[in-house]
Amino acid sequence: MTTPITHYEAAALQTRATAVSLHDAEQRDRDVRANLTRAFDLIDYVTAFGNSEVKLVVMPEYGINARWQKLSVDEWISICSTVPGPYTDLISAKAQQLKIFIAANMMEVHPDFPGRFFNTSFLVGPTGDILIKHWKNNNNAWVFPYTTPSDIYTEFVERYGRENLFPVAKTEIGNIGLLTCGELGFPENARCTMMNGAEILCHLTSEPTNLSHGDVRNWESLRTARAYENKCYLVMANIGLYENTTRGLHGSHGDSAIHNFDGTVLNKVVGPGETTIKGPIDLEALRRVRAKPFHPVTLRAEMYAKEYETYVGWPNDGFADEPIESIEQTRAMFRDLVERRRELGIDIAARS
Repeated sequence: MTTPITHYEAAALQTRATAVSLHDAEQRDRDVRANLTRAFDLIDYVTAFGNSEVKLVVMPEYGINARWQKLSVDEWISICSTVPGPYTDLISAKAQQLKIFIAANMMEVHPDFPGRFFNTSFLVGPTGDILIKHWKNNNNAWVFPYTTPSDIYTEFVERYGRENLFPVAKTEIGNIGLLTCGELGFPENARCTMMNGAEILCHLTSEPTNLSHGDVRNWESLRTARAYENKCYLVMANIGLYENTTRGLHGSHGDSAIHNFDGTVLNKVVGPGETTIKGPIDLEALRRVRAKPFHPVTLRAEMYAKEYETYVGWPNDGFADEPIESIEQTRAMFRDLVERRRELGIDIAARS
């Protein structure tokens, strides 16, 4: 049995990421490998020195094989890879070389679901094995028309089990769960991952400088809340610089950060740019706090569950019969839900 490690450091990579080629497969392969090579350089740096105790490294969302623009589903599928696959093999080799855990994110196609693609975060262990995979649950009505587990809920649960909606890897460095970008804005994702045992939440994200529906700098307060309300460490890695994209070189606000389980910031990058940070993890302190009266233990789950049962929101199996064809489809479902909620008197339409 592997000896538990309760005191170590976690690192966040704020990477420079190049959008991969859309139509040239050979160039796309070179682009993906270049993104990984640069990330591995940063990993080598943050783990290199004699005082490094890094055991967990978190990479950003969309940092390996993505683009940042409106594409058709077929175009998205063309730039996807498999998990596991040839590129995750490279990550596995780096994890084995340094005997660390690496959380990463890729756009994925899966043989069980032809015609679909997924936004997938995953955790690789020091043996090189992929310990957990997490398919992003939210935000496919806003930017990219990937399929989420709820869109194919019945088949997903039959194939992989309900526990893999919010998977947790139980490791010698603690219980590790994954959040992907906009999932942060829906507290149920962090909460359900904690309910499955997570002690450390890895937040792999790709947050632009600003969006029309709000300044994502406010997400720092959400990370504070998610860490505090779930009594979890939270390690957030954001893209630092975009290359060859319509978003712009400094289209990311950066600000990668590591939060303590009381919500306070242990370390943070100020602004965009390519860099790394690390911060201390003390599982003994976390576990002592979790044995005292705190939010998750006193969670009224049964009471809340009754309210969720009748809530009018995104349905399970909404795209179970046919793959999502375009972002217009998911946005149409969103608009239909808005109208339904207004008809039921839950929401009120603005006057203009």
